[in-house]
Amino acid sequence: MKKIFAILAFAAMTLTVSAQGLKTFDGKLFSCQYPANFEAQEQWMDESFNAKVEDGIELMDLSLGEYGKDMTPAELKQYSESAKYLIEKEFGEPTGWKCGPTTVKGKQFTFRSEGEEEVDDKKVPAVKYSFGILTPKKNMFLGSVKFKKSDEAKYKPLIDKIIASCKEK
Repeated sequence: MKKIFAILAFAAMTLTVSAQGLKTFDGKLFSCQYPANFEAQEQWMDESFNAKVEDGIELMDLSLGEYGKDMTPAELKQYSESAKYLIEKEFGEPTGWKCGPTTVKGKQFTFRSEGEEEVDDKKVPAVKYSFGILTPKKNMFLGSVKFKKSDEAKYKPLIDKIIASCKEK
């Protein structure tokens, strides 16, 4: 009887996730959810995951590493500022991307950036949500989700769900 309830609970959870527009990646070192219309890419390393839309700018990347050993909230904010610098500058030169303010909540940070991506020889306004999450094992998830600015209303509600789904094994 317990098995039936467990199966029903899993089925309900799967339907709920699908209805919210997310799929689940379950790797060796971690699991996470990602937008349902993205296709998971071949995983070359256990520490990273990528998913994208073919012939589009939509991309999610996530990695797990030892970046977060004993990091304080102030250090987490400083780390996010360094990440923002890398988005805005490539080898010290402006990239055209502009980052907004960092939000630090507990053991995670997020920030939004805007720029342009080239699609079929045209510049398309784009948005990227970047995040970092300290794990109980003192590691850190670093990730981002990028998409067309015109699709922000579609993807923005998924960002917090994606962040909450990142689980280290």
